[in-house]
Amino acid sequence: MPAALTSRRQSPIVAVAALALGAVLLNGCALLEGPTPQTPERSETPKPEVAPEFVPDGSAADNLPYFTEVLRKFSKGTSPVQGAPVVQAVSEAGFDKSMMQVSFDESKTNLPADNIFVSVRIGADCLVGQVVAADRTFVAKNMPAVGPNKDICIIGKTAPIS
Repeated sequence: MPAALTSRRQSPIVAVAALALGAVLLNGCALLEGPTPQTPERSETPKPEVAPEFVPDGSAADNLPYFTEVLRKFSKGTSPVQGAPVVQAVSEAGFDKSMMQVSFDESKTNLPADNIFVSVRIGADCLVGQVVAADRTFVAKNMPAVGPNKDICIIGKTAPIS
């Protein structure tokens, strides 16, 4: 059979295959459509009636109310939601900088961080706080330290603290 005749027979087959592939790919785009996720409303942490105080020799549980209040004051302020200002606020409140960890101000793709995590290890426990950049909401928790030596509060590489 001549080559020209064979290529004419294959042209409709190739065209049908291309159309079928295009239909499958376009149909796959429908999978990307759907409901838009909604950010849940964040409730504000209630302010305590009596101002909590720093307990220098206390546990993480003892200092959680004070740590929470430090983050509340920071979130109500105007300092940028970045690692250095958050660490400064926590250290000025009396917490030991050498026991802190903080997340990076930017992602690996150089985008500003959506939030900053800061932690203070006290014994086998950690005070872990998160401040959200978009609306300056915050949360503070007392969590057990992790890692093989139980001395890590924020998992992964963290920013240096000076």
